Amino acid sequence: MTNSDNEPSTVQRGSTDRFGYEWAHYDAIIPEHERQLARWMGSTGLASFAGKRVLDVGCGMGRNPFFMLKNGAAKMVAVDVDEGSLGSARRNLANDERAEVHKASVYELGPERFGTFDRVTNIGVLHHLAEPERALKAMWSCVAPGGDLVLWCYGKEGNRLLLPVIQTFRFIGSRLPIGATHTLARATTAVAWPLMQRVPFRTEYYNHLKTLSKKNVESIIFDQMLPHIAHYWTRKDMERLVAPLGGDALIELVQGNSWHVRVTKKAS
Repeated sequence: MTNSDNEPSTVQRGSTDRFGYEWAHYDAIIPEHERQLARWMGSTGLASFAGKRVLDVGCGMGRNPFFMLKNGAAKMVAVDVDEGSLGSARRNLANDERAEVHKASVYELGPERFGTFDRVTNIGVLHHLAEPERALKAMWSCVAPGGDLVLWCYGKEGNRLLLPVIQTFRFIGSRLPIGATHTLARATTAVAWPLMQRVPFRTEYYNHLKTLSKKNVESIIFDQMLPHIAHYWTRKDMERLVAPLGGDALIELVQGNSWHVRVTKKAS
């Protein structure tokens, strides 16, 4: 069986339909989303988007492309698979002539499809994919010489104590019909929200959650419950994943529990 023969099941294992449901329901862009993206960008920073042609892979409802454009990106091509995500992204980016939204799987990407870019971004998506190594290779092919690939991924570091709890909720939520998972996420938020304000967390990320709106926290809890696949990677895992690309890799822990990665391709 070839990769193309198995393509639908490979894509579907990434829970694209379930994320599509999420982004169709949580489609409002709010200022705190920009602060979240800034934290995920680590030392690379949002200002680094100025003047760049960007391909955002797994754009969801378009909030990350929106703020990349706000911070000066010259052109944005945003891609995703499910129509729920794409519909929200098109609405959120409709007023910016620099933005295009297309239906495309990460596994279909190549320079012949959309060209090459100064930066390819994949924020919070790689860790949900059935074939992350194959996805990285496809995205890397779209990076122009001298450009970079920017990732944000879940880390095992900083999550070890809460990870069993997160995985238990995901084990239940990923097996329920998506509407039932949504209801469970709302109920969990109703209980967790007041407790979060009182608990002195040790990890920066969990303390940061206290500063977010309840609706945003609800979407984060839902996001944690719904996928079939969620990898939590160590630094060594990240080094192993990006090493075959052959670029100059920056790997840094952000928020105390996740990875910001920037891999730069040699200029020709």
